[in-house]
Amino acid sequence: ETKRKAQGQMMPLQETRWLEMVYISVNDFLEKVRGIEALSRSEEVECAKRMKEGDIAARERLIQGYLPFLAGYIRHLPKHRQSLGLVLYCLQALEKAVDHFNFLQDSEPFSHRLNWYIRQAVTSYIVR
Repeated sequence: ETKRKAQGQMMPLQETRWLEMVYISVNDFLEKVRGIEALSRSEEVECAKRMKEGDIAARERLIQGYLPFLAGYIRHLPKHRQSLGLVLYCLQALEKAVDHFNFLQDSEPFSHRLNWYIRQAVTSYIVR
């Protein structure tokens, strides 16, 4: 598994506990995310370095640090678009963004890339 991470392959989605949690409603998800603090840039870089070395806890912390951003995006969607299916699509988009983004080299902020991944997830959810 560590070799897979070192080779830059995406980790399986089931390794992250945010996808394994059971949510009763979108509001339940938003409530659970409410108390999470966002990462500072220095914390983000430190977690990225540890994640590159194969630390799964650092990857989880990066994902957890951007859950408030994700919740804000979902909160601002029209009510008829908010659903648990959409929340799961967006969580998967967050994981994909964390796995593919190079925090140590890319010059654009991660939130810009994450926004793109979330938009793709919302679009694919609506289309299906």
